[in-house]
Amino acid sequence: MKTIHPYDHYYNYQEITDILHEYAEQFPRFARLTSIGKTTEGREMWVLAISDSETGDYDEKPGYMAVGHVHAGEVTGSMCAMYLADVLLHNLEEEEISALLKNSTFYVMPRPVADGSEYYLNHPDMIRSINQRYPFETDMPGLMPADIDGDGVIRNMIVKTPFGCWKKDPNDNRLLVLRQADDVGGEYYNVYSEGMINDFDGVKIAPAPAKYGLDLNRNYPMNWNPEYKQPGGGLYPGQVSESRNLIEWISQRRNLVSTIIFHTFGGMYLYPPAGIPAAQADQKDQEMFKFFMKIAKEETGYHQLRIKDDFLGLDSDAPANGSLDDYLYHANGVFSHSVETWNLAEQCGMKPEYPKPIKLTPEEDEENQRLMLKWIDQNNLNSFYKEWTEFEHPQLGTVEIGGPDKKFLLQNPPVQFLKQEVEKHTRYILRHAKAMPHLLFTKTKTEKLAEGLYKVEAIIGNTGFMPTNATSEFNTLKLARDIEVTLKGAEIADGKATQKIGQLDGYGTVKREYSFFGPMNFEKNPVSKKVTWYVRGEEGCEVTLEAVSQKAGKASVTLRLTSETKTEKEEN
Repeated sequence: MKTIHPYDHYYNYQEITDILHEYAEQFPRFARLTSIGKTTEGREMWVLAISDSETGDYDEKPGYMAVGHVHAGEVTGSMCAMYLADVLLHNLEEEEISALLKNSTFYVMPRPVADGSEYYLNHPDMIRSINQRYPFETDMPGLMPADIDGDGVIRNMIVKTPFGCWKKDPNDNRLLVLRQADDVGGEYYNVYSEGMINDFDGVKIAPAPAKYGLDLNRNYPMNWNPEYKQPGGGLYPGQVSESRNLIEWISQRRNLVSTIIFHTFGGMYLYPPAGIPAAQADQKDQEMFKFFMKIAKEETGYHQLRIKDDFLGLDSDAPANGSLDDYLYHANGVFSHSVETWNLAEQCGMKPEYPKPIKLTPEEDEENQRLMLKWIDQNNLNSFYKEWTEFEHPQLGTVEIGGPDKKFLLQNPPVQFLKQEVEKHTRYILRHAKAMPHLLFTKTKTEKLAEGLYKVEAIIGNTGFMPTNATSEFNTLKLARDIEVTLKGAEIADGKATQKIGQLDGYGTVKREYSFFGPMNFEKNPVSKKVTWYVRGEEGCEVTLEAVSQKAGKASVTLRLTSETKTEKEEN
């Protein structure tokens, strides 16, 4: 599918803003640009809604949200979101795209952490979410990362010492290997981040607490914990406008069916729960996640991991409370999942560290480093990895600075690999979006009972893979409202014009299996229902039937009062 913008660099905030405005102006029928509020520094938090407005309101169709990133330095995610919008709006003539936009809405939110990302793109520092001091108001004692050699990148720094844990590999000077038990008489080093040491006592070199330690993926109101239990969680959920605005916007979008949140790095799709083991979660939803993870594997080759069980590890004491995934799923019933883009390990042929509890041996870790250096050489990426270079440190004397570009080799792909990285996730999203619930009138019937008295029957069903409530969690939260089917245009003789029919399963939640006698399916909950009205009217009078669901959108059909049975096409 075609795109019109280049994906050969990482866009800054103004570029993103200009492109989003361009889309809204160029495609008024298909694109609506709004701000959900301002960031801490006053930048607009843009959301581009993409749908065919001639077939219904944006917020009344099944919604799929793509969040560029909640961690400022993970700017590959912004590019994934921008690529998705580019594909949707510049392939409107394609049947796949046209059908999706008639029946659903994509909410593209490229850069909700714009302040932090601008800082990240314009300073050598790494940063978690926003450039606001937390939890300390001033620099703390210890080594603070800084670009002291002035090359624009904060790398690693090695200090020669007889107490060192590392030595240089004799076959590749760039590689550090573990010092062995019988290593004596050589040159040994300890490794630190490039930087300066606050309150240095001349001996101890330990990392200082991060200057900008607030983690917006720990600042959402689901299983939130204070700092001493959940580092980076903030003083309270929604502490800053970036997370607070997103909380409010999500809570007002009951049409949201699915959300993908982009992160880097690791090459994996992650799905809830994050705060509890998967065995304690709704198993029907877990099976639904697995269906989509299979598609993700087919399109991207990425691993598929449960956040708590496989990514963090059940025995891990590193919590992920207050995450956006858990807030979307456990508090709003949205099918939410994350992707850690940029699979450097696979590019290099390195041995993976997931799923937990895999723990690589020191020998495997060392081999991974060799494979990365080999890949760098093969792809002429030596500018992203600096050989150890002597530098006169004002506090430590002669040190050596070198190693990888942590931002644009490890955390994000070199721009040469950016296009192929963003493209694969759009392929997955388009396949996933097709599975969202969708209402359809499949059969209508009118029967003349007496002069001026008619019976009207209709079959309303869900043609989607997912149920009309999207997740079982949405029902558990008591947020799901029954589907309402209404007859308009005639006087109701008996009963009510609007009838509530509960929820409808999707074909993906119907029990399906191969038996000895061949394929079988067993419908525990209905995927379609019949609705009946008794009305007064004249022969040939038009009536309209309309079905409304929070997450499956609307369907309508118009028919005439007659004794003939008709099968109608859907009209939205």
